[in-house]
Formats: sequence, C-alpha cells, structure tokens
Amino acid sequence: MRYLYFTKTLQKLDVPDLVKFCKEAGLDGADMAVRPGFPVNPDNALTELPTAVKAFADAGLVIGLVSASTNLIDPAGKEAKAVFEAAAKAEVPAIKIGYFPLRSPFDANLKAARTQMEGFAKLAEKTKVRVCYHTHSGANLGNNAASLRWLLQDFDPHHVGAYFDTGHTAVNGGPVRTELDIIKPWLSMIAIKDMLWEKKDKGWAHRVVPAGEGIVLWNEVAQGLKDCKFNGTISLHGEYDTKTQEERLKLAKEELTYLKKQFG
Repeated sequence: MRYLYFTKTLQKLDVPDLVKFCKEAGLDGADMAVRPGFPVNPDNALTELPTAVKAFADAGLVIGLVSASTNLIDPAGKEAKAVFEAAAKAEVPAIKIGYFPLRSPFDANLKAARTQMEGFAKLAEKTKVRVCYHTHSGANLGNNAASLRWLLQDFDPHHVGAYFDTGHTAVNGGPVRTELDIIKPWLSMIAIKDMLWEKKDKGWAHRVVPAGEGIVLWNEVAQGLKDCKFNGTISLHGEYDTKTQEERLKLAKEELTYLKKQFG
C-alpha cells in the first residue's frame, strides 16, 4: 500500500516544505490539495503541479492524488478542466472532486448528479486521470456505500473510483466490511480519519482524532481491505487540531506506524 498525507492542514507550507514534511514523516508522498489559497491552486496548476510532482519525485516521493475544491461538481466548468488538464500533464493518476448535495426529491437529485458524474467520467477517460468520489457524512449524496454505489453504478472503474473514508463511515454506523464490499468494484482510495462523539450544548457532534483514539473499528477496516484485496493508496487526513507543526509531524509518524501495524 502507498501512504500519502492530505495537505489540507499544511496550507501554509510551500512545496519544498511539503516534501520535507512527508519525507520526515516516513510517508510515500502527498494527497495534494489543489484549491484556492493553496501553493498549487486552480489558477496556477498547469505550471505548478508538474513542478511540485518533480520536487516530490526528486525526493523519492509521489503526488498520488489531487483533492480539488469541495464544491467542484461541474465537469464542464473552468476549474474542472484546469485541474484535470494539470493532473494529466503532471501524470497524477487521480482527482477527488467535490460533493453533490443530498436533496429531495431523491430520484431527481440522483439523476442530476449521475449526469454530472457522466461528464466527469468522460473527462477522466479523455485525460487518463481517474475521478474519485469521497464518502462524507452529512447532507451529501454518496455519504454511505449504498448511495455511492447508486451514484457510480455502470461507470467504468478505470475512470471512476470510490474514495472510502473510515471516519465518516463510522459516524454513519455502517458495518465496515459490508460497506467496502458494496463499493468494491470501484474502490480506489482510502481516507484515514478516526472520530469521537462529544455532547455539546446543542446536541451531539463528532470531531476528528488520530487513528486509534476514536470509534473506528480498525480491525474491521483491516479485514475489509483484505476481503477486497485492496493494495492501493491510503491518505492520512490529519484533520485534528495541533498546537505546532512539530506536533503534527509527530502525530503523522505515529499514525503511519499504527496503520502499517493494523493493515500489515
């Protein structure tokens, strides 16, 4: 398996420092956030993403995934074309797009989202960059494996992939091994989060914690990945609070060690 670090929490670092962080953490590379306000963004991606890929490659690392803006759901839009073209030029194999909103009436909502996904599938086929859709709890279509399968059904897995999130699946409460089996034909990426439920003044809420400190059943995740014969890309999301960059690096190292022990 290949272990990446999602650079969402490293927005202030330039590319050389991102390389340094991933190298020091013992990771294989980055899941690069290509979003407005980041070092590599939709406006400069055509030139800066290939440059970043080379910087990582020179250090023996990879950029194995681009995570685009969470509102990137129009395959015909300027940002989609720019990001896919840049990824193709840089030979980044996959892009995580945004989230289709979950609305009523469901059937019409699903039909509209599948039309957009068809556009992304064509863009992926044209650029040879797989489009990946991420399971995210909340009012998002595809927030669990069943609805994600409805979204991806009949699309070619060579061009369209499922990006399974451990933490959001735990929040939704679905049995991990079954959830993985439902999307097995499209399973492309694993997002690493662990979650804790906390009671707030306005009710219960969840927050991200380092792997092993929350409600995720990691033995079930490990067995589910074995059931699916998964040997692909794993992205550590690290979306928990840290006081310093040194603390984030320490936790990245610890999470990586924990995950390798779990997954073998």
